[in-house]
Amino acid sequence: MTLEAAKESFFQEIERAKELHRKKETGFTVAQHLQKALDKLLRKVYPYFFGNWDVPVVLIALGGYGRGELNFHSDIDINLIYDGRLTESHLEDVEGFYYFLLSLKRDLGFAPRSIEEALELSKSDLSVFTNLLQRRVVKGEVKVEKKFSKSFEKFIKENKESLINEILVARRGRYKRFYGTVYYQEPNVKESKGGLRDLHEAFWIAKITYGIENYSGFLDRKILDRRSFRDVISAYDFLLRVRNQLHIVNGRRSDILSFEMQREVAEFFGFKKDRSGVEQFMKNFFSSAIDLSVITDEIVKSCREELKRGSREFSLKVLLTPREEIDNFYVENNTLYVKESSESSIVKEPLLVIKGFKLIQEKGLELSPSTFSLFKLSAETYKSKFRKKEVLREFREILTSPERLSYTLELMHDTKVLGALIPDFERLRGHFQYDTYHKFTTDIHSILTVREIEKLSEKGTSGTSVKEKGKLYQILQDLERPELLFIAALFHDVGKGKPGKHELVGAGLTKRYLSEMGFSPEEINEVAWLVRNHLLMAHLAFRRDISDPKLVEQFKEECRTEERLKKLFLLTYADIKAVGPGAWDNWKSSLLWKLYESTLSLFTENKSAGELIKEKLKRRKEKVKELLKGRIKPESVERFFKNADENYLITYSSKEIAKHMLLMKEIRKEKLEYTTYWENFPDIGYSKLVIITKYRRGLFNKIAGILSYLGINIKGANINRAIEDDCDCMVYTIHVSTIAEEPLPEEKISEFEKLLKELYRGELQVDKFDSILKPKTFRRNLPLPETKVKIDNKTSEDFTIVEVSTYDRLGVLYMITKVLIEQETRLRRAIIATEGNRVIDSFYITDINYRKIEDQEKLKRIEEEIIKAIS
Repeated sequence: MTLEAAKESFFQEIERAKELHRKKETGFTVAQHLQKALDKLLRKVYPYFFGNWDVPVVLIALGGYGRGELNFHSDIDINLIYDGRLTESHLEDVEGFYYFLLSLKRDLGFAPRSIEEALELSKSDLSVFTNLLQRRVVKGEVKVEKKFSKSFEKFIKENKESLINEILVARRGRYKRFYGTVYYQEPNVKESKGGLRDLHEAFWIAKITYGIENYSGFLDRKILDRRSFRDVISAYDFLLRVRNQLHIVNGRRSDILSFEMQREVAEFFGFKKDRSGVEQFMKNFFSSAIDLSVITDEIVKSCREELKRGSREFSLKVLLTPREEIDNFYVENNTLYVKESSESSIVKEPLLVIKGFKLIQEKGLELSPSTFSLFKLSAETYKSKFRKKEVLREFREILTSPERLSYTLELMHDTKVLGALIPDFERLRGHFQYDTYHKFTTDIHSILTVREIEKLSEKGTSGTSVKEKGKLYQILQDLERPELLFIAALFHDVGKGKPGKHELVGAGLTKRYLSEMGFSPEEINEVAWLVRNHLLMAHLAFRRDISDPKLVEQFKEECRTEERLKKLFLLTYADIKAVGPGAWDNWKSSLLWKLYESTLSLFTENKSAGELIKEKLKRRKEKVKELLKGRIKPESVERFFKNADENYLITYSSKEIAKHMLLMKEIRKEKLEYTTYWENFPDIGYSKLVIITKYRRGLFNKIAGILSYLGINIKGANINRAIEDDCDCMVYTIHVSTIAEEPLPEEKISEFEKLLKELYRGELQVDKFDSILKPKTFRRNLPLPETKVKIDNKTSEDFTIVEVSTYDRLGVLYMITKVLIEQETRLRRAIIATEGNRVIDSFYITDINYRKIEDQEKLKRIEEEIIKAIS
């Protein structure tokens, strides 16, 4: 058979493997078919290249290929190991073989190595070592492999503990790269926690420890019981099939189960291609991933215990440090075990399980594999017993001890104990939130929210400035009952997945569960209030005008106490941080702090918001007079403060107002139409554009069009009237950034100013902006948020608020403000908030006569026209 014929036969076998996959054969069946097809090919071509060699040589399959687990576009790792020295002729054969492998169009890892080179590389490079650990002879002289094995096995025997430690360090690094949880909503099927790599690493460690040759060694060496073995192999096989489908759909190696791919893969597994189908499929995926994660952890722990049992150092340590016995448990090497005589009692008595978790929390212990299995068996077998009063009261003791709470809760969740205690939490296991804002499933997000508050108590919050850490830490320290905040963090999303607003449903569920646990009515009401209002502060800070004294006053009345304000602020912070990377940023931080400090001052000063504003503006006016001394007369400043919009005077600092007045004077003196200036804020990630101009109807709409046309992201805008003597001007302050959330580069600013100048000259054709809507990202087929329009006529005394929630695109603001102009309204403030690929724009508007819009028909028309324009 020729090389081409052998290759063609190989490609035919790949097509047969695809057919096996489409017929729903197991992942292992498909993987082995692919391995055998490649083996067959290499064995046929081996004589063409190496059949006449005078140097002993063997072709070795490594890594996944060595284990016999190939997916359709897996890396193919091969070594050619030889014993001796290669001549020029040998090297020509190696090169010919390498080019033949390249013609297979597969991701390839190939190297010719002497026995000594292979051994030295395995000692210095972990990836080479783990590849060689899974080696398998494909073709050639077995004696070469045996000679290598003799030295390789000796190296392993002498370095077992350090090799395992290195694998575990790499494992922790891998987890960190992929967000440290199984429940990431766009997981990497191979590399994420709970991915295929988890079993690979467990196998490597078991092979180093016990010398097992394949997965059945987990059973043979009693590392796992039959149930755990069945569960881990079933989960692994499911993930193999998911990975195969990803490779087929993409036509290349692709391991990210992205939103775009979830619909395709869900359909293959028999789920509907809609949102509910994807959510059901992902719930299955997370269930398999958690089985892989937990059971492979058991394997690793068992192997490490076995390794310690075999060491003299361990034996001596055990003699010198006897185990600590505590009722039905004992502690050894900081790990909790169940006494053999108590195993049956532990399974049948959930109260004992909770006592075990209390020990874990109090002492910072790990769970032994056997104890983990017993706790899980108890939760699955005697679920109803966990709802007994005495068990729930014991659980309350864990909840009211914030030390190591998130760690304990996560272990309880992994063993299904948390779901037995709080059935609605089990309902949320792997609950998939099909949007691009939330990075984790609801269950782990809730535990991560608890963890973020814990980090504050340790002053260890990543992604937060040192100054902010200190301030948040102090707020936490000032709380009278901090434990209630931790409990609210756990329960804040418990209502998700049920009909109705999840915060209201969650408050009701929280009351029921806390009552069953024996909390007092005061404690229950406090936690339920936090759950019911956990979205309130973010809603006000990111979607409303927080310079409005009435809004701040209303928020203060809702909080009622300074303690509640502080708890809600910390819960809001932790909730956003726990959404995932990038959810918390300096922009959101600045808005939340502004609302918190404005509200706190109402408590500490014991005055109304109106009184505080009046005093503030009086001080501001005097400061402006001082800044403008010798340039603008004091009486002009008095007139300015009398005639300008109060919103304007509240929003801007004394320094900014003084600057604006000087620019208005320049406009009057030089007979200008407008003037502009820019400021960059790299720490918060935006640029501030200020335009001071004579009144022009619809100007903001055209500015929004120019910004969108240039690909500039708009984060928010204030529009205010300010009168400086006979200069009746409008002040536009627009916060903008690049799509990457950075201040604008100089060339973008220059481009904008050029187009703005053309606009004022009447040279700019603004109708080209009408087809401006375009995505901000290259990603397609993402879950698209629904477009909604809400009218709020209660929050503000002076303005109607139109809130628009839709898919975030460049040009959305332009299209909406165009409708507002056409509907004869005046715009005074635009507030923009983003959540993933959703944007929530809030517009403060009046009718053409500066009054709130009460006409319901007009409001309905505005709503319909906005939806029509942007859908």
